[in-house]
Amino acid sequence: MEKLKSLKSYKIAGAAALALTLGLTPISGLFPGSTPSAFAAESQKDNTKTSWDLELQNAPFKKNGVLFVPVKELSEYLDLHITLTSNKKYVYINSPLESVRIAPGQSKAVNAQGTTISLGAAPVVKKGVTYVPASLLTKSFGIPIKWNGKKTISLQGSKQYVSSSINGMVFWLNRDNATLLTGQAGSVPRSTGKVEIENIDWIGMKPRKINASSYVVDIWNSHGEPHIHETDVRVLLNKGKIVKQGTTHFSNFSGIRTNSNVNGFKGNVAIMDGSTLQLVHPTGKVVKTYDLEAITGVEDDFVVEAIENDFLLVRPYIKSTLFIVHPTAKKSVLIYPELLDENAKKLIEEYPPNEMGYVGDALSYAGYKNQELTFTFNHPILSSNSTFTYKLPF
Repeated sequence: MEKLKSLKSYKIAGAAALALTLGLTPISGLFPGSTPSAFAAESQKDNTKTSWDLELQNAPFKKNGVLFVPVKELSEYLDLHITLTSNKKYVYINSPLESVRIAPGQSKAVNAQGTTISLGAAPVVKKGVTYVPASLLTKSFGIPIKWNGKKTISLQGSKQYVSSSINGMVFWLNRDNATLLTGQAGSVPRSTGKVEIENIDWIGMKPRKINASSYVVDIWNSHGEPHIHETDVRVLLNKGKIVKQGTTHFSNFSGIRTNSNVNGFKGNVAIMDGSTLQLVHPTGKVVKTYDLEAITGVEDDFVVEAIENDFLLVRPYIKSTLFIVHPTAKKSVLIYPELLDENAKKLIEEYPPNEMGYVGDALSYAGYKNQELTFTFNHPILSSNSTFTYKLPF
């Protein structure tokens, strides 16, 4: 009995070591848009698969006639996403069409259908890098790999999706048709519907779990040349289907560092769609709607930076100046004129918002206590770094 216990501990520890060499956490994700250091020579094979010649950072190798490849590095080029089980016992290699479970010291894998796959050898950790037999990728994902010597390989695969995960739930967004898929690692993901996004280019996404039935997926995309057009989408999923989503657009000519929308308020999800803010129950039911264009008098898309019982803070993208909004009455107040000196106000009002260096009002919300809000002011042109308190105006 003691021997079995020791063996189990060894396997779990081995899996944890494998995960560390992969650079994994249970919520790890790979975000497209980054440029890998290796070169890739590409020739189109068909509509979904491409032939690649890759020079890898971590050289493949053969052992006892079995070709081993660095699985995490390869996943950056392919529609593969790697996750670790919560007990750190197994690692899943996922794709939009398949999922395979591997474990250290085991020369067999198990796919989403429960079929055992012989690998010919167990995964190997070499110099801190985890390698899997190339046959695993060929048999399970239809990715043939040929080693050309040293660090170069030829393979055939696709990079049609952007992926991310949380707590073992994997999300896939199709770059061509914006279909969002999701499924637990170890299963084949299913379509949740289409995301309202176009011109997908430099894109990333981050999922967040609301409850057992609901998730939020935040998606951001930069496109155009030189990628100054920004789109943010928040998607609410309930029971595996898209039940609500909102999209904002911003042509960021000046390079303003925009903030993210707050998650929500009192269990409801905050969803911005242009200038309309909706507080949405996790099931998709709209609880409250704010027409920020009508309330502030500004025609623009907005970001919502704070929601409290007594107020909301919202910011239009182009001018990037904070408004405080009454939570029930349809009224708002522009904040910076009451806080900043004449030099700062003149700069905000006269500096063209479409030129480099424009940062809006440079105010950041820092907290709320005893009917007073705290803001920090950090303006790069004025070389000013201050803290202000602001009395609730309602």
